[in-house]
Amino acid sequence: MKYFVISDIHGHYDVMIRELKSNNYDEKNVSHHLIVLGDLFDRGTQSKEVLDFMCKLKQENKVTIILGNHDNFLLDFLKRDYSKLLFNIGLNGFKYTLDSLVGRELTIEENWDEINREIINEYIHLYNFLETMPLYFEIGEYIFTHGGIDNTNGDWKNNEKRSFTWGRESNFDRIADKTVVVGHERVSSIRHPKVEQEDLFISNPEAFEILRRDGKIFIDGNVEISNKINVLILDM
Repeated sequence: MKYFVISDIHGHYDVMIRELKSNNYDEKNVSHHLIVLGDLFDRGTQSKEVLDFMCKLKQENKVTIILGNHDNFLLDFLKRDYSKLLFNIGLNGFKYTLDSLVGRELTIEENWDEINREIINEYIHLYNFLETMPLYFEIGEYIFTHGGIDNTNGDWKNNEKRSFTWGRESNFDRIADKTVVVGHERVSSIRHPKVEQEDLFISNPEAFEILRRDGKIFIDGNVEISNKINVLILDM
């Protein structure tokens, strides 16, 4: 099998398709399998298109999608947990997701229960799609997750959900004999944490490419700035 690994699409469907094609991914090839390390939604304007594409692949068993923190925002919304709704709308780009799913621009004065029902009626399988996303995927020497793998207690599989979705792999010790592949943490910020990202992309676009460290691979290319989604290809 040839595995194509991407992460942090954030509603940028056109960018995702362009990068997959440029890396010779073929959804009709039975030996090609897509692994998505979370964050399908928010910030970009094409969450509906990303969702439709992923749902089709999932029905055909051609994709493994890991839960990311932004995917969990939508899951909380569908559960009618609105405690962080306005925060996520204001700071995390969640409004772009809701706008895309309902097909119109919403305001903060909306009746969120009505918007909730509208989305669920339109996307009947959406709740199950999100609820069944795994927190990690392990194959061979590789562990795939969104945020990070904390092996402090020697039993990383029993980590809390927040660790998998919000953790930063660069803060954790490596796991012996394993390679952890993650999104979430932007590779450009790992390489240059104190540099303004827009300026960095102009002066050093290579800083946004896949980062390999001892036992770890970081792939989030900060699509909002780079207009690129990194594709990691693994033959196994």
